[in-house]
Amino acid sequence: MKRLLITILLFWAAVEAVPAQSSPAVQSRDSIYDNIDAYARKVRRDWNIPGFALEVVKDGEVVLAKGYGYKSRERKDPVDANTVFQIGSVSKSFTAALMSMMVDEGKVHWEDKVKDVLPGFSLLDKGIEDEVEVRDLMTHKLGFRSQVGTYFPNAGYDRDDVMQMMSLVEPVYGLREGLTYNNMAFLWAMRIIENLSGMSWEENLRLRIFEPLGMTTASCNGEGFLASENRAEQYDVSRAKDSARVALIKGEGRALHWLGVVGPAGGINCSVADLARWAEFHRNMGIADGTRVISRKQMEYLHTGRAITSQTPEKITLYGHCWYIEQNNRYRVYYHTGTTWGHTALCVFMPELGLSIAMLFNSEVPNGPRFALMHRIIDLYRGDPDRDYSKEEFNKWIKGGGGSSAPTGFTIPYTKSVPASATLTGRYTKEEPFGDARITLEKGNLYITVGKMGWKHRLLHTGGNKYKFTSDGHFYPVIFRVGSDGKAKEFEINWGNGEKFGPWTKAQ
Repeated sequence: MKRLLITILLFWAAVEAVPAQSSPAVQSRDSIYDNIDAYARKVRRDWNIPGFALEVVKDGEVVLAKGYGYKSRERKDPVDANTVFQIGSVSKSFTAALMSMMVDEGKVHWEDKVKDVLPGFSLLDKGIEDEVEVRDLMTHKLGFRSQVGTYFPNAGYDRDDVMQMMSLVEPVYGLREGLTYNNMAFLWAMRIIENLSGMSWEENLRLRIFEPLGMTTASCNGEGFLASENRAEQYDVSRAKDSARVALIKGEGRALHWLGVVGPAGGINCSVADLARWAEFHRNMGIADGTRVISRKQMEYLHTGRAITSQTPEKITLYGHCWYIEQNNRYRVYYHTGTTWGHTALCVFMPELGLSIAMLFNSEVPNGPRFALMHRIIDLYRGDPDRDYSKEEFNKWIKGGGGSSAPTGFTIPYTKSVPASATLTGRYTKEEPFGDARITLEKGNLYITVGKMGWKHRLLHTGGNKYKFTSDGHFYPVIFRVGSDGKAKEFEINWGNGEKFGPWTKAQ
């Protein structure tokens, strides 16, 4: 670990020592506006995006703030700079900022052991449990497989349930030995903030960030999103032959329960105008409207890289406290992406250019269009040659595959024999926090009731002893173990990222 920190420090020292290279003359303000506006329209066409909002701030002055396309493609109502979107993982930077306020107030230190400041904190690996520090909770270095726990809430579990489930997950490497992206560790950070402040995470955000920064459209969780009248619909995206196919997400498919449970890692909603205020707040190192909200020392801490996420001859990207820091051979940029069911985001700031960028999309587009816009805008302000990043990224995306599959998550083996539906019905038990489940047969259809919310979902047969159900926008494979007597004994759920919690057992 010490060697990695020395390498990072030497790299930054070398970068700071390199003289700035001269660039061609930068275009006029009006010309830059026209270029950004035209390119935003092109990106929307290239990626078949129903609607998005974009704001660009240069040297503290709003250059462009507008919507492109529609909040609802069906209703044809236009997006504007105050349309509310879900910002997804950009929310992580808000939680890290709240923790930095606790540090500013002397209520906690980044190096404090979590078990000392959060009673009841538990991990399966007791060696990691004893050593994990507050700073580790928000830098994706607890040893979990990437994205473990992401789909726990969708089955109908709350924050306390999910934290208990995470305490049962087996790590795949040691503390700080690698960086794998994880949402659910932010729930422990949330609980520390709540305990130290005596207020909920949501109330802390309102009083400590939203109001001081003038973020008037900002809210939390699914309830806050639905309460926003000027909100964008949610659209899924998939590859067609030579285009992006989009489809409206309806009902529980919007995963609004998930949004609330995962709040500290992804549950904030706001307009692009408010997201730009957040970017400017960071560019101004913790000052909003002339008032210091977070100390400069803590802002520098949040913006300091803690691990290398990628490295090529052309650039290195680090991860700080919920900001990516990209240093290439031309400039340095700080950013974070966000993705929920049907919404995506990108929040960017560049101190050296006095530039902040915010963009919010109402379709689950990949990184391509977001970074295409970001890089094009940066190039315009640097006076660099035109480059069609959108075309390049789209050509790569349209040729891409579906990605690697996660481990099966089952301990019960697959069999080709199909059990009779009636033999699967009954009550199944499992220890807390999972609770009992019930399989019922109604008018020839199987249903499963599982999770603390008590939701009932259709159980569809997919082959042999395998089934699946969809809950809160995510589908879960299920497998049954049937005894030699033809009666069901157990079933397991595949949680999506290789988590193995064992079966529910049929009650006698």
